[in-house]
Amino acid sequence: MNAWRLVRSGDLAGLGRRLVARISRFGSGRPVRYARWQATHVVLTDQDRAHIADLAAGLSKRPSFTLITEVGPDTDPGMLRATLESVAAQLWPEWVVYLATDADLADGLTEDLTAAVAAVGDARVRITGPEPTVRGKWAAWVPVGGLLHEACLFSLAHAISHEPGAATAYTDNDHVDGRGRFSLPHAKPDWNPDLLMGQDYLGGLVVYRQDVVTGGGAESVHERALRATAGLTAAQVIHVPHVLYSARVDPGDLGWTKGIHVTWPLPEPAPKVSILIPTRNQGRLLEKCVRSLIGDGATTEYPNLELVLVDHESTEPRARAVIDGLSANNDDPAHRVVTFSGDFNFAAMVNRAAEAATGDVFVLLNNDTEAISPGWVAEMVGQLSRPEVGVVGALLLYSDGTIQHAGVHPGVGGLMGHGHKHRRGDDPGYFGRLTVAHEVAAVTGACLGVTRANWDRLGGLDEEHLAVAYNDIDLCLRAREAGLRVVLTPHAVLHHHESVSRGFDADPARNERLAGEVAVMRERWGDSLDADPAYSPNLTLTGRDFTLAEHPRVEPPWR
Repeated sequence: MNAWRLVRSGDLAGLGRRLVARISRFGSGRPVRYARWQATHVVLTDQDRAHIADLAAGLSKRPSFTLITEVGPDTDPGMLRATLESVAAQLWPEWVVYLATDADLADGLTEDLTAAVAAVGDARVRITGPEPTVRGKWAAWVPVGGLLHEACLFSLAHAISHEPGAATAYTDNDHVDGRGRFSLPHAKPDWNPDLLMGQDYLGGLVVYRQDVVTGGGAESVHERALRATAGLTAAQVIHVPHVLYSARVDPGDLGWTKGIHVTWPLPEPAPKVSILIPTRNQGRLLEKCVRSLIGDGATTEYPNLELVLVDHESTEPRARAVIDGLSANNDDPAHRVVTFSGDFNFAAMVNRAAEAATGDVFVLLNNDTEAISPGWVAEMVGQLSRPEVGVVGALLLYSDGTIQHAGVHPGVGGLMGHGHKHRRGDDPGYFGRLTVAHEVAAVTGACLGVTRANWDRLGGLDEEHLAVAYNDIDLCLRAREAGLRVVLTPHAVLHHHESVSRGFDADPARNERLAGEVAVMRERWGDSLDADPAYSPNLTLTGRDFTLAEHPRVEPPWR
């Protein structure tokens, strides 16, 4: 919908969002060009190399790497030579390369491949059978055409030597196009097991400790990653957040594929879900919300649903009709109404709803939302049935179909920003991120799922100090502090007319309240407020999210 149509339709809020999106996209200058970024932050200087030599000499632990490259009769000799030369140029000496061949080639490569190996002239390049024995403590599979940055193995060795329990380590990577240019940098998040279940986001160069990777037999790269990391903790999986590997990409390829929708089955019987909706007036929106949840023609499909509405002194006739209609059937276990009076306090309203609810699972839901995917509740309950998941959030779209919420990222555009905001609703996200469920720092309380057991364990929302803003973020941070994951699933989709019923924080009293809540969050959480399992330190906090930052927030050890 263009700006003129938004004006004619009276959707001034939609027009405002469009203007804000344009300002945020272009107001911070042009996106950083990767060629310039790479020259500054990836390419080594002679001073860098000298510093790396000093650091390498000082490492008391000396991790050794076995690099396995599978070759066959169709292997391109030029690409093989490029890969081997990138290994031979490593600033870390503890490595060996095994060229893994099938039985027919095990006794000797083709003439062209032999010449490629000879051109490298390094005795650490050896020919072996299809399943080589890992000699060093660490192993990595490097496909023909893959290029290791000269500081790659040093950076991995440096990181591993400082983490005694490390079992897997991976780096960021970029791609090489058909003209030999470096492009498409992939700035990866830290260990994110849910993301890995849906897609091989580790990609690039991954090194595995020998004991976690042996005995796999024939398996895909993704299968290997899943098997080797199964049961590992975040402390055992090291992310080295620097571009240290390059992979060739076919013309037209975006460097990623659509992820796998991992479906978690519902418990038997399906647990009762209480949907908790604070509301005040805004009858048209409330009516849409309720109709999408219960009754004839409801979009939502779930076998055991309870609606708990918390009415904050609504007077609007249309809103009263919806609320009174539900109140008249308070004996019906499918829905109930709780009254609330006094100053607006979102956290208190939700807490009162939770006290009145009878379900085993709570879904916090704004009154300006509308379910548009039938299985959204089942998707969220499936995620919450996993003991490691504490909170789950949904993909929320504005009424024009663009993204309003796809996870919350600390520091993006302020204290807490919504990722991928204003992009198309079917946008796959950064390197296919929005095609799979994945762990995030937090999700919005506009649609937030949590089990009753974890709600009680975490203590509900903080109605005393965070009455309006950040109470949902605080709940998510408390869940993560307790060792639980916060998961965003793009397979649960709703419309959300953001903050329509409450309006904008424009008056001084609201601004003072908001400033106080920000202060509470900063004092309560300190540096941990900025920890994000889904956003790389190489990505910007200003301008359009999921684009390169002018300067990385984590420098490599040689800088």
